[in-house]
Amino acid sequence: MRSLFLGVAALCCCHATAVGQVRVATYNVAQLRGELTDVMAVLDTMSTDDARGPAADLSVIVMQEVQSEDHAAILAGLGGDWSGATYTNDNEDGYGGAQACFYRADQLIELTAGHDDLYTGAGRRCDRWQFQLLGHDAPPVRFYLYSAHLKAGTGSTNEAERLTGADRILDDLATLPAGTPAIVCGDMNFYSNNEDGYQAFTNILVDPLGTGSWGGESQAIKHTQSPRSVNSGGLASGGLDDRFDFMLVTPTMHEADGLSIITNSQRAVGNDGQHYNAAINDGNNTYFPGDMPRSNTLADHLHDASDHIPVMADFFLPAVLQVDGGGDVGALIEGAAIETALDVTNAAGTGAADLHWSVAATGDAGALGPGEGQSVSLPVEPGVLGPFDESLLFEATGDFVQHAPMQISVTGTVLSHAVPSLAPDTQVTSLLIPLTLTAGTGVHTESVPLWNLGWTTTQSKLDVDAVTGGLDGLIVPPTDLPSSLSAFPAVLNYQFDTDLFAPGNLFASFQIATSDQDIPGEGTHGLSVTFTITVEADTPDCPGDVDGDGVVNVADLLVLLDVWGTNDADADVTQDGIVNVDDLLVVLGDWGC
Repeated sequence: MRSLFLGVAALCCCHATAVGQVRVATYNVAQLRGELTDVMAVLDTMSTDDARGPAADLSVIVMQEVQSEDHAAILAGLGGDWSGATYTNDNEDGYGGAQACFYRADQLIELTAGHDDLYTGAGRRCDRWQFQLLGHDAPPVRFYLYSAHLKAGTGSTNEAERLTGADRILDDLATLPAGTPAIVCGDMNFYSNNEDGYQAFTNILVDPLGTGSWGGESQAIKHTQSPRSVNSGGLASGGLDDRFDFMLVTPTMHEADGLSIITNSQRAVGNDGQHYNAAINDGNNTYFPGDMPRSNTLADHLHDASDHIPVMADFFLPAVLQVDGGGDVGALIEGAAIETALDVTNAAGTGAADLHWSVAATGDAGALGPGEGQSVSLPVEPGVLGPFDESLLFEATGDFVQHAPMQISVTGTVLSHAVPSLAPDTQVTSLLIPLTLTAGTGVHTESVPLWNLGWTTTQSKLDVDAVTGGLDGLIVPPTDLPSSLSAFPAVLNYQFDTDLFAPGNLFASFQIATSDQDIPGEGTHGLSVTFTITVEADTPDCPGDVDGDGVVNVADLLVLLDVWGTNDADADVTQDGIVNVDDLLVVLGDWGC
């Protein structure tokens, strides 16, 4: 196609509020020293948590300190919609327990080949899992999820152990292809943002809560340990004053595009920022705005479930490019510019990333939220005669955009202009036709052939739109106008009413307006036919004009009498072989003719 321009109009302006359709959480369950029923109540509430936007089902959760004997109980408590990802326990129960991961099988599938165990020091291991989103396979949407439990305790020795663990996780990340999305979660036991282990992580990964200090009451909203103020059953006390639990992401998951974290969606579940150095259920809790009873119920469950509270975040689903339209645009005349209408839609459900789309080489046409669409007009100017099949390449930016790039085919046929002609072998657009007519002899019809010269299947058919001019009343122009002339000629019938003619000369010119068939790009053409007419008198038949002087009178009678009784051929008007009374009667009957 020679040129392509965009005209865009919005089809839907209602951008639904973004909802995290992939909800990820990390939770140190403290070897289930708390109540399993409270752990499950916390997990149930996380699927209805709308404190930072609309609720969404919890999709996947990693847990720290899961003893081998407790894994099955946790999975059973989650219910039939959940599956357990690969679980390994390499003598880790003696060091607090192993890492575990559970996911909703209707949202994700584990790619088991992507699982690995990484030793992070102090008898602890970090697990890595790989998941693929169901229903997102063009291209497949895959990501890695890490769960770690780094060495606890203060002092330089423990900090060095944590740095060793962080470096080993980062070394593993470095083995993945560039741009691979990954989430690194766990109980990292960092006491401040100045720790070398935290600094190592944030040199590579993104902390959605920022890299500033999280110490003190002003940062209480970030704290995850401990939701308790009293020791019980081996659960630590101390109140909420430490940020030990983290969820860090690779840069590609922090770009607000593709599979990426939704801004401000990461939170310490149940932490209202008003319980610094206190139990999470001391007094009233206001985590759910405007719903204190619900907040207090969650705070009680968190208090009794573990000595950590979960960290949770929502992630956009990738956008889905859908383009409807294109196909056969039919026939058009060479040089025509037609518009083919297409609809571009972000067909992803609520919670997806925006779709940034364009047609190749035209630039960004804008962003479409999930469910939004735009009407697109693309002028098409094919440059060759005959059938054409062109492709429009729709592109999209962002990671994992589904069905992008997408090619839309536009087909049709380009025709040349019709070639009207008054001759069959060469184009004649003006014709002079001489005629000799006798006045008073009725209506005379003159047929003028018309050709669509050299017609082929790649040439427009020809329509006759109007014939004007002539002499009012004396000559009637054609009224039956031919259309769709192709290989065979048509005729234009002109009628001459000689009963209205007088002897002499007439001149009449007619303009013939023709056009291509009624398709985009049709052109018009003009022809002319001119008649030069000699009108002769209608001479009556006078058999009694014996002397041939143009009138029957006494002279003819005298000629007849002069040869009476003879066989004079000129006077024998009856041709019976003799000039007699029969011839006399003819002359008398023709008298004055």
